[in-house]
Amino acid sequence: MTTIKVPRHLRDRLAQRARASHTTLAGALEQALDAAEEQEFWTAVRISNQRTDADPLASVALRDDLEDSADDALGTDGW
Repeated sequence: MTTIKVPRHLRDRLAQRARASHTTLAGALEQALDAAEEQEFWTAVRISNQRTDADPLASVALRDDLEDSADDALGTDGW
């Protein structure tokens, strides 16, 4: 365990969030970090998808050629 110094107003905000979430100050901090990390992840996904949409060659590997009848053929192992 460690102690961190935060301004009183920040401590009060954390305490309010902790009470509302029925958790501790540590739990409220963890929830806030989890939410921030998840937001960063989805922002990165959106940026990546925008790049793929902007570059038609980048998305070729993501497409399936549904007209290719060989896709439906079973392999020698039955799958």
